Amino acid sequence: MDLFQLMAKDEDLKAKAFERLKGIVALYDADDDAQQDEAMTRAINFCGMEWDGYRPGIEALIAHLEPKPAEAALVARLREEAAQPGAMIQAAREARAAAKRLPPECEVVVARYGSLEAALGPTPWEQVFIDSAKPLAKDAGPHAPILGWNDLQSPVCAAIQKALSSECPLPETIADSRAEVLTWEDRARELAILATISEGAALPTACLARMGIALAFWRSELPVCNQADFEARLDYWTNRGGDISGYAVLARDFHRLAEQGGIKPGGAETTKDRCRRLKAANPGWSLARIAQEVGISRQAVHKHLKAL
Repeated sequence: MDLFQLMAKDEDLKAKAFERLKGIVALYDADDDAQQDEAMTRAINFCGMEWDGYRPGIEALIAHLEPKPAEAALVARLREEAAQPGAMIQAAREARAAAKRLPPECEVVVARYGSLEAALGPTPWEQVFIDSAKPLAKDAGPHAPILGWNDLQSPVCAAIQKALSSECPLPETIADSRAEVLTWEDRARELAILATISEGAALPTACLARMGIALAFWRSELPVCNQADFEARLDYWTNRGGDISGYAVLARDFHRLAEQGGIKPGGAETTKDRCRRLKAANPGWSLARIAQEVGISRQAVHKHLKAL
């Protein structure tokens, strides 16, 4: 074998050594810590045999790759590795950890429940309704339709209402209906946030149906029984009603309350009525306190209340 053949063979062996070291270094980006540690041990041993040390081996690889524009990103990382052995693995692990971290808004929701699994649910409260509706659901899974129902815009049939009230009675007042709807909406917002990291995060169909029932009660179906009910219904039509049918609903409710004596349709609340209402609601209030609240004298308050 002549000198040129020996030189060519030597260059070929060097090229193979660089490719081998490059292949080992590529494993620094592995998803498994043990695989990364094993790769670095192999690189240290290989560099020791070929270049008398880890750092000289990494520097030799840099010199080999530097003329190649396509390897610029790897060369930059290798320079950090030569200056601080283990830097590439540490950077890869930090990037992996960052990828697993939840967005801040998701972290808030998860912290509320203690874990991502618990936050995604179903929660114990949701499971009550899922179990109640199981006999009516043809398909398995919490998001399957129930008797064909899965749309909040559609009315919930009597059979579903009966099932969903078997373990937990339906709300009896408009104020309670409003409170239940707002609770479900809060939960739906949480799941919408989690849907950005977990596909399919949404209220189970049974819970959506229960919310639909409470929403209908709040909107128009339950009769008004007191002022709190009327205020709750007014809140619905003021903030989310969206059509003129609310006028008829509120007029009906107003007249019902008037018939019960809960509202005097003749006009605004009188000073006497206000004094008596404040005293009834706050038995411990003094005449002076009521006078201050209403904006009249203490003697006038006494006059308004003495007939009680």
